[in-house]
Parts: sequence; C-alpha cells; structure tokens
Amino acid sequence: MTPTNARYAPEKHAKPKADGRLARGEATREKVLDAAERLFAEHGFEGVSIRDIAREAVVSLSVVGFHGGSKDDLFLTIFQRRAETLNRARSEALAELRARKGAALTRRDILEAYVLPYSRMAWSGDRQWAAYAKLIARIATDERWYPRVREFFDPIAQDFLAAMIAVDPDAPRDRLAMAFVVSVTAMLSVVSSNMRIATLSRALGAEAPTDPAWYNAVLIGFCEGGFENALRVSDGT
Repeated sequence: MTPTNARYAPEKHAKPKADGRLARGEATREKVLDAAERLFAEHGFEGVSIRDIAREAVVSLSVVGFHGGSKDDLFLTIFQRRAETLNRARSEALAELRARKGAALTRRDILEAYVLPYSRMAWSGDRQWAAYAKLIARIATDERWYPRVREFFDPIAQDFLAAMIAVDPDAPRDRLAMAFVVSVTAMLSVVSSNMRIATLSRALGAEAPTDPAWYNAVLIGFCEGGFENALRVSDGT
C-alpha cells in the first residue's frame, strides 16, 4: 500500500526548516563578527570587551560566545575571514596578469595585483571593509599579533615575492623582503586613512585629493620606486 502524503509531510519540510535555522545562525554569526570588527577597529583589542560586542551586535553574551568564542578567537576569526576573500582576489589578479602578459610581466604589474584588490575593497563604501582596513593598520607594527596572524598573510606574500623573483632572479632576497614589508606598511597607512595627506596637501596650497585612482597611482608608483632603489643601493649607504 502506498504511504499517504500526509504521513510524509513533516519529512518533506524538514530540510527547508533546517536550512532556515542554518541561515539564521550564519547571519547571527556574521552580525557578531561585524560588530567585533567595528569595535576592534575603533578602540583596539584591549579597549573592547565581550559585553561591548554583545551590545553592539544586539545579542546576548552567550550568543557572542557561541558564535565567536573568546575575545582572542573573535579577533583572529575577523582576520581570517577577510584574508580568505582578499587572498583569493589577489591570486586571481596575479593569474590574470600572468595569462595576459606572460614574460612581459613587470614588478609594477605585480604590485598592482597586490595593492588594488585591497584598496578597492577598503574604499568600496562597505563599512566593514573600511573597519577592517583601519583594524589591520592598527596591528601592522604590533609584534604581539604577527605570530598568530602570519598564516593568513604570509603565504600570499610569498607567492607575490616569488613572482618578483621570476621577474628579477638576481634580486637580493633580503632586500626584496624589506621592500615588500615597507610597501605593505605604506599601503595600510594610506588605505586606512588619508586624512593627513589631505591636510598637508591643503597646507601646501593644493586641493585635497579625493579620487581613489589618484591615491592608487601615487601609492603604487611610490612602492615601485622603493623596490627599485632598495635593490640598487649599496650596503651601508
């Protein structure tokens, strides 16, 4: 005898209900992470408590713990989720340039593939990416965090350095590393806030730059020149 539809109706609807709960849970988790990201960016790691995060996300303390874990866990998860998106965009940009330019690939091309995905996301108008840019600039020179976040950033950095070595096989590796780190520091500083650039420009009698393309062009040119000079100068000069 064929079972009736009524008997199987609950099973028929079980998956959508489960999917709905999963979707709500994921949305809550993202809300917690977004709130933590904004607060850490504004006040730093030490200036934020789990209670602050719960208040910002409009959830209970237990919800923050369930979806984010400890404050340390939340902090690291924020970097991990953005790094995954950013690293993928950078890898795709570099792969596209390699496919299009082949042996004609230049160091400037490589710098653009690294810098532009980040600046475009940070300046997209998305307040979470803007908060992330401010947050990562905060910790860039804080050696307490480097051993814990290096796994998110160093592999892609090594890929880009390998691309630069392919362009210039004789380049001193230590100078490449230094030029790369200094360039990243400049990128983080400019992208997280260009208020001082605008202020000093006005003090010099110039219009305050507002076009992201202008900042990108000057930043990449600055980094390119930094690489060229770092690889050319003699030791001790």
